[in-house]
Amino acid sequence: MGTFTTENTEIAVELDGLGRQHRAVSGGMIVALEEWKAGLDTGEWFAELPGGACQEDHFGYVLEGGCTVRYTDGEQEVLTAGQAYHLRPGHNVHVDADARFVEFTRTDPAPGINTLEL
Repeated sequence: MGTFTTENTEIAVELDGLGRQHRAVSGGMIVALEEWKAGLDTGEWFAELPGGACQEDHFGYVLEGGCTVRYTDGEQEVLTAGQAYHLRPGHNVHVDADARFVEFTRTDPAPGINTLEL
């Protein structure tokens, strides 16, 4: 398959009242179409992972809304609509305003990176 929509991909994550992620795998990448409500924070999802944070690299684009990314080294960055991004391993995300993202993650991680499912 060469194109992806919420109609032709499967729901991989759905959180009551907080949003969902549709996911497909193609070309060595996980393609995620995400919609999240303001207030969602991934800290609880990743609490048991090293550093309490996601250990994957993600690349994406913010279609609407925005979020604050917190890294385990103390760095923070704000992502807003219209921005492409790279999230390095060791991150958590707080959704600041209802948001939609298109995100790509390698199926075969770069050396030293663990692939984890939500």
